[in-house]
Amino acid sequence: MNIHAILPAAALVVMPVRAAEAPAEGLRTAGGSGQHVFWRIEKPRGGAMYLLGSLHFGSDRLYPLPACVLDAFANATTVVFETDLGAAVGSGFSQRMDEAASCRQGEFLGDLVEDDLLRLFGAAVESLHLRPEPFERYRPWYCANSLMTAALRHAGVDPARGIDRVLFSRALQEGKQITTLETPEFQLELFAGLGNRDAALLLRHAVAEVDEVHAFVDTMLTAYSGGDLDTLRALINDGFDALPALRQRFFSDRNAAWLPVLKAHLSRPGTDLVVVGAGHLLGEDGLVALLGAAGYAATRL
Repeated sequence: MNIHAILPAAALVVMPVRAAEAPAEGLRTAGGSGQHVFWRIEKPRGGAMYLLGSLHFGSDRLYPLPACVLDAFANATTVVFETDLGAAVGSGFSQRMDEAASCRQGEFLGDLVEDDLLRLFGAAVESLHLRPEPFERYRPWYCANSLMTAALRHAGVDPARGIDRVLFSRALQEGKQITTLETPEFQLELFAGLGNRDAALLLRHAVAEVDEVHAFVDTMLTAYSGGDLDTLRALINDGFDALPALRQRFFSDRNAAWLPVLKAHLSRPGTDLVVVGAGHLLGEDGLVALLGAAGYAATRL
């Protein structure tokens, strides 16, 4: 199971990052042709909805973005994101995150996981040149996210360079109308609401896969840039095969909740750009398939 694909399933990768400055090179057009993780749906009353599959982490390899994506962004009146990505840097939300992630008074990580997992986690943290002691007061789900975020950065990618964060920053700069599908608190609860067993399992998989992150990142960025949907689906979605309850929690239920919101956008004229994690667009329960079943055919660009 690719836990490094699962943990950044929510747009707020739980370790806070600085707000992304939109890099100039990411906003130039890219030449060439080919298909991308990108679809267009014609609106019945005029205009279009564009669906862009994003990665919640990135590097220079993702930029410049394809010309068709930048054209859609330029023409969009409204840009729809999973959540308010600016909230992750606010002091109020950071405090709520810390409260949700912290163990209860007198409780430590070692009280919540088995001894062998605690030892493995400490070794994994040290392999990334970090100290395990600061994590002792945090719950397993937060330690899993922190570990994987550190591993992703060690592999040369960063949430601050994710496509969603870059476009969110640019949308703010240009004064575009921004709407969101979820609150930051909801995304935090996706992790904080996990039971002890699932949270510990998340940490165990994160520890087991730290050494695979470099290879995962290289494969993911290559597949995304090349529009290889089969590989992306295997990397992101198929990793849930062994954990159907987590797939339901992180993908299926959220897609179903987003569907009526997107249908409402489709009922109104104008141009919308929807930017969500690539995994939300792929597969039988992905948004492209769900919207198609609802009568909104999507053309891949």
